[in-house]
Amino acid sequence: MSSHVVLRERGRSRSVVLAAACAGALASLALAGPLVAQSEAPTDGVTVNASMTTDLGTFLTDAAGMTLYYFANDTAPGASTCVDQCLENWPVLTITEGQAIVAGEGVTGVLASFPRADGTMQASYDGRPLYYFAGDAAPGDTNGQGKGDVWYVAAEDGTLNGPAAPVDGGLVVNATTGDLGTFLVDGEGKTLYYFTNDTAPGASVCGTGGCLENWPVFGPAEGQGFAAGEGVTGVLGSFTRADDLVQATYDGRPLYYFIGDQAAGDTTGQGLGGVWFVALVDGSVPAPAASEAPAMESPTALSEGY
Repeated sequence: MSSHVVLRERGRSRSVVLAAACAGALASLALAGPLVAQSEAPTDGVTVNASMTTDLGTFLTDAAGMTLYYFANDTAPGASTCVDQCLENWPVLTITEGQAIVAGEGVTGVLASFPRADGTMQASYDGRPLYYFAGDAAPGDTNGQGKGDVWYVAAEDGTLNGPAAPVDGGLVVNATTGDLGTFLVDGEGKTLYYFTNDTAPGASVCGTGGCLENWPVFGPAEGQGFAAGEGVTGVLGSFTRADDLVQATYDGRPLYYFIGDQAAGDTTGQGLGGVWFVALVDGSVPAPAASEAPAMESPTALSEGY
């Protein structure tokens, strides 16, 4: 399974959770662990604080001040690719049964936890697994920064403190603002869409009955990275579909074009079937009224009518 990810600076006002129409996706993105409000004060918890330095910005530490790290190869929310020897050098921030995760002052993202294959629970921040570095001996040490060009201090704003620019020729994703809000477009200004029936991060159910004929996937070529434009504040990634196409995602949501859009700025796919919506940068989709909730039709039926 091939994947890529680019993180851009997050506006703290952006919604972390998806709309009610995507409750299944929210359950997956919550990653099995409780979300923690700063006002909570459990008696037994793992505390994550924010620490500021002049050279690396504001990043996450544990209660003792030990630095926490992101692994750039972890491209799917709530999933770790660091195993075996990797874990000896990069131990995980674990959560034991009954423990809560406490957000210290200045920690504005979503703290959660997810189960690893070995049964332990690993803490995550905005979906990114958190690690220590075995080479850090004292609070404030950041000896793991930039190791292998894939390990970086866990920046509080969710960015990687490594090279911000992708490889030349990265797949361009921009943000544009119109009557529907601020949403994603490709490098030529063509509108990108979410399918609310896609309820699991990094997985598409648009694949049969002609759905893809009406809603082609948006995705990178083999080995291609991403070039996130100004205003693109979420996580760009990709996954390999069952049909072997590589599809781009935004905060875990698969991205599509609509065949009915002929020119840059067209949004003729908006609201079709009550399940197709422009890809807003805040990750939200309209929640249909209970009386208007679409029936469980086939993807073909839901994609027709343009």
